[in-house]
Amino acid sequence: MRQDFRVAWRQLAKARGLTGAAVMVLALGIGTNTAIFSLMNTLLFQPPRYPKPNELVQIFSQDKKNPDTYRGFSYPTYLDIRDKNSVFTEVTAHNLAMVGVGEKSNTRRAFTDVVSSNYFSVMGVMPTLGRSFRAEEETPGRSAAVAIVSYNYWKREGLNPALLGSSILIDSRPFTVIGILPQGFTGTTQVFAPEIWLPLGVYDQVANDFETGNKDKLNDRAGRQFMIVGRLKPGVTATGAEPSLKTLAANLEKTYPVEQKDQTFTITPLSRFSLSTRPTSGNNIKRIAPMLFGMSAVVLLVACLNLANMLLARGAARRKEIAIRLALGSSRWRVIRQLLAEGFLLALAGGGFGLLLGLWSSDLLVSSLGRKLPIDIYWQTGLNMPVLIATFIFCLVGTLAFALGPALKLSRSAVIGDLKENSGEDMLVRRHRFLPRHPLVVLQIAFSLALLTAAALFIRGAGKAANIDTGLQTSTNYLLETDASLATYDQARSQDVYRTLEERLAGLPGVEHASISSTVPFGMIDLSKSVQRAGVHPSPDSKPATAAEGRAFNATLNSVGADYFKAVGLSLLRGRSFNSAETMQQTSAKVAIVDAVLAKKLWPDGDALGQQIQISDKEGAEAKPNETKNSIEVIGIVPYTPSSLFDKNSNGTLYLPFAGGFQSNVFFQLKFAPGAGRDLTGTAELIRRTVREVDGALPILSLRTFAQHLDANMELWIVRAGATLFSVFGGLALVLATVGVYGVKAYSVARRTREIGIRMALGAQRGTVQRMILREGAVMLAGGVLLGLLLAAATGKLISGMLYDVGALDPLAFTIAPLVLAAAALLATWLPAQRATRINPMVALRTA
Repeated sequence: MRQDFRVAWRQLAKARGLTGAAVMVLALGIGTNTAIFSLMNTLLFQPPRYPKPNELVQIFSQDKKNPDTYRGFSYPTYLDIRDKNSVFTEVTAHNLAMVGVGEKSNTRRAFTDVVSSNYFSVMGVMPTLGRSFRAEEETPGRSAAVAIVSYNYWKREGLNPALLGSSILIDSRPFTVIGILPQGFTGTTQVFAPEIWLPLGVYDQVANDFETGNKDKLNDRAGRQFMIVGRLKPGVTATGAEPSLKTLAANLEKTYPVEQKDQTFTITPLSRFSLSTRPTSGNNIKRIAPMLFGMSAVVLLVACLNLANMLLARGAARRKEIAIRLALGSSRWRVIRQLLAEGFLLALAGGGFGLLLGLWSSDLLVSSLGRKLPIDIYWQTGLNMPVLIATFIFCLVGTLAFALGPALKLSRSAVIGDLKENSGEDMLVRRHRFLPRHPLVVLQIAFSLALLTAAALFIRGAGKAANIDTGLQTSTNYLLETDASLATYDQARSQDVYRTLEERLAGLPGVEHASISSTVPFGMIDLSKSVQRAGVHPSPDSKPATAAEGRAFNATLNSVGADYFKAVGLSLLRGRSFNSAETMQQTSAKVAIVDAVLAKKLWPDGDALGQQIQISDKEGAEAKPNETKNSIEVIGIVPYTPSSLFDKNSNGTLYLPFAGGFQSNVFFQLKFAPGAGRDLTGTAELIRRTVREVDGALPILSLRTFAQHLDANMELWIVRAGATLFSVFGGLALVLATVGVYGVKAYSVARRTREIGIRMALGAQRGTVQRMILREGAVMLAGGVLLGLLLAAATGKLISGMLYDVGALDPLAFTIAPLVLAAAALLATWLPAQRATRINPMVALRTA
């Protein structure tokens, strides 16, 4: 075997051009697979950073009458589960909150996990420095201002040991850092991690007001704030634990018939990604993973087909050498082994470069995601054993894919015939005349077209997403995000500050309209309320009830100022807008504006204007029959505007006056006159200066144009990332197919020099020779395109669920992709054809 590799090394060193091309091709193919494996390994297979993960489960509160409905737990219910269960060693409760970290004038958003005091013992992870939370720091109302920070937070502080015991500002309140967690710990999920952990005792101070249904106090038994995680006792399985939990739920329902009505408990293994009060399986990632692996495997297959063609073409020149070896007594197996050794060396060289390429590209993808999120991403960069093993396997598979076939074919040489043949001739013989001259190139073109078409579909979707019609006229809009609660202001003072700031912003030079809103379309935060027609309730026999029959359903919520619709360029269809008194003062008159979708859903056969509706914070909660004292009058109807890219089946949007739907985290929409506000730096500084003049303690969480806001949208990043990923797949396949066609035709022309010379000596014209070469290339191309279109159609159906507003058989994508591939392939054929016409017949006839 050592001798085989020494000979293989000398052979590859002699053919440096072929070796360099082969290594480059394999680096692209193997690197793509390494990048995808590295990504999926981290997301799906890498073990969590806590011990015995199989013992951890999440507990859910499920509605017995409506099994699809789940809710969170209250703190008292958590205590009951913790103290009265018989299947867990420990149980912990936690809830994510978005907080402001830093000085008042320089505050940034960050995620924190508010946890019970035993959280880290349940997870089996203790702080590297400092201590964990104590039981008394969990006590409701204790407000123990202590915090534990992540390793990444400590790293951003320069790994300064003095951070332990120091004070950091969270929501403008000082918290003492009592612990620093180990590197890589991400809490209950993989990859994504909070920066800070706080004790349950401070929940009432840091709970986010955008959790509209979860504003209950910590010790309120009717609350629905928390998720619960338990560690099973040794020998207890999730299935075996459920009967005991259901019994506990039934006992709690008897004890608390109102708060625990119709609730039972279920458990599932702890999710790798979800932080939800309802079970999720992570099916989206699990569904994407096979497709990504499949696409990357096709890239490797195209690369292997390319290289197999190169080896077959080169083998034509080595047939006499192999025939001599066989004639001297070398066995066929020895020849195959020698050729496989050459292929394996090529694969290892390509795999080495591919490994570097794959790790770099996967890190680049993750870093681009990190810039979009106010949450830590823990991504283990660099080499690790699973990635090394996977890359080595890709090298082995690649060797068999591109080297075994040519080795078997060349080792089948007819010794006498090959010794007599001129080694300079291209003697490729087709056993089936109906096949193209190079069937492997046809397959290469077909697979390349499938990937190129998939890339075109994703690019089309990304283009549509980037140019989505929001329904808003926001070309000259700026968005200012702030949160007065981070300056420790209560609702009354916050509204006063917001009123003053709105007036000052509206008076800036070039500003036509300025208005406040609790959310912004395509933002990170969505609010919702349960909406129904007032005074109409489903009859007991109406199953399922409709909205027209009084059924409550969730609709998107936005609390806005008087000038909001003018600021975003949304004209009223009917009715009137809010006035200043309604938006900044709690008035007796309760009014709302609905969009056309919500109006149609509530009154499908009538006019919503002037009608009465009722709303609730709780999902699906319905008002009591004949209860109208909390009804709200619909005073206006506006056009529908989507709140997210994939908002296809929206129930519509409900607009409330800002005072009636107060949120401390707000956005100010500034609409500048055409031509004004173009100086982004100057305009931003003017707005910042205005905020400081109104209240220096008011934090500026973000300030950007609406176009910049859309560009930072997470959903748009996903669509663009998909387009980029598949563009890379398609681009690699296109390059490999083009190189393959060019390589085969160029080598074929070089090996057919004698034949072409004879043809020209016998009177063949240059144009005739050129057309002959082009015709052979065209036959390969036609066969590949026909087969590729079938594969592309199947691929389009497979990825249709991931495409944004693009059909699986989009005509434009299915036109552009074949044209691009055909143009590249014909160019790759034309260049060798041109070279063939320049062959001197006399020189060609003397070729040995």
